[in-house]
Amino acid sequence: MDNFSDWLKHELEVRGWKQADLVRETNLDSAVISNLINGKRRAGETTARAIARALRFSPEYVFEIAGILPPKPELTPIKRKLIHLAEGLPDSDIEIAITILEQRHDYYKKNPSAKPAK
Repeated sequence: MDNFSDWLKHELEVRGWKQADLVRETNLDSAVISNLINGKRRAGETTARAIARALRFSPEYVFEIAGILPPKPELTPIKRKLIHLAEGLPDSDIEIAITILEQRHDYYKKNPSAKPAK
């Protein structure tokens, strides 16, 4: 199955959206959305940009998922998602997240055997 298709289905599910909601938010044709979700069509730049705007992700993040841009090899998908989510947050929220991550980092540094496998 298509990676973009799986990702798009997941994003709709976490939002409680139906295909019609994405059609409305993107102003894309319902057949385009249906074909993307079913993995019958690949997203182009214009389509991916509309989806990014509707789902409130950066276009670059959606371009990477859609295969328009190559993913940054040094970043796993979960780390890329973290970066792109941070782009939409105020600095004060990012500082809170950094504090939590630093605490986890310090904990694993002091307790290496507690660190879960990747």
